[in-house]
Amino acid sequence: MAQATLQNQKTIIANQRVILTNQINNLRTLDAMTRLLGNQGEILRNQQEILENQRKLLSSQGEILRE
Repeated sequence: MAQATLQNQKTIIANQRVILTNQINNLRTLDAMTRLLGNQGEILRNQQEILENQRKLLSSQGEILRE
C-alpha cells in the first residue's frame, strides 16, 4: 500500500512539473503576443503618418499644377 502511495505521489509530482512547464510556456506566449501587439500598434501609427505625408504631397502637387 505504501509503495502504491509513493508511486502515486511521484506521478502527481511529475504531472505538476508538466503543468508548471506548460504555464511557463503560456506566459512566454502571452509575453510574445503582447510585444507583437505593441509592434502592430507602432506599424499602424507609422502607416497613418505615411498616409498623412502622402496627403500633404498630393496637396502640394495639386498646388503646383494649379500655378
